[in-house]
Amino acid sequence: MMTIREQAFAGKPLDTFTIDCHTHLTQYFKSGWHQNPKFWSLESLIEVYDSLGVDCCVTAPHAIIDSMTVEANEVAEEAAKLFPGRIYGYISVAPFEGLDVLKSNLKRFASNPAFVGMKFLGGYNGDYTDPIYRYATDFAEEARCPILCHSWGNMPSHDTLRDMALTHPNMKLICAHQGGGNAALTDSIAKVVAECPNLYVETCGSLYNQYGIEDIVRLCGEDRVVFGTDAINLDARFDFGRVALAPLEDEVMAKVLSGNFLNLLETSQMGKIKV
Repeated sequence: MMTIREQAFAGKPLDTFTIDCHTHLTQYFKSGWHQNPKFWSLESLIEVYDSLGVDCCVTAPHAIIDSMTVEANEVAEEAAKLFPGRIYGYISVAPFEGLDVLKSNLKRFASNPAFVGMKFLGGYNGDYTDPIYRYATDFAEEARCPILCHSWGNMPSHDTLRDMALTHPNMKLICAHQGGGNAALTDSIAKVVAECPNLYVETCGSLYNQYGIEDIVRLCGEDRVVFGTDAINLDARFDFGRVALAPLEDEVMAKVLSGNFLNLLETSQMGKIKV
């Protein structure tokens, strides 16, 4: 019987349930992003996932970058309808649209079982201390759902993430990009993870990090790392390879690929991923 790592080396789709928990559907050509045409359509992305053995993804479509959260949520909703069980959504949150838009989005999408949490794109869309983000974080505390939070180059800061996690112990906070994309920032977020039992880190953008996935798991804990690729901004195969080819035992690899994300959804009152 082949290990997960051996399957990856052999170019076989993984037979371990795998969730890509960080994606942005639809094309986006601002800011110098180069996106692989293989991921432009939902059908082509699913084909790539099938070749890798990725069972499903969770998405906040690209309209979130421009604070167009209604459009982003509608795109996620439609994608989930077209590919049930393969595509799930985050409710996109951006402060610039105001509280009424956020309340409307929460009322409209939080009861949809295809939406499993929220996505904050701080840095692009302000700081997490903004009252709109705070309102959404309070909602997540009541719903016990996860929030995937962008953080790159310590912006927004790890201190802000620590405050969010410690003051909202029932929600689950996922810090994207292993804390910000390099070893020093991973060292920093690992200390915050040790303080906050509801804080997780996510793998996408790890090609920029001097640490390997095994180092990130060692620093943050095998129960606190979740798998994401940033598709379609990044080729999903980059971080898939970084994780699937890492020298990790199958039990640990399975936690990173899906087990940890499924566990953080256990107490959530929002949608759940079907295994």
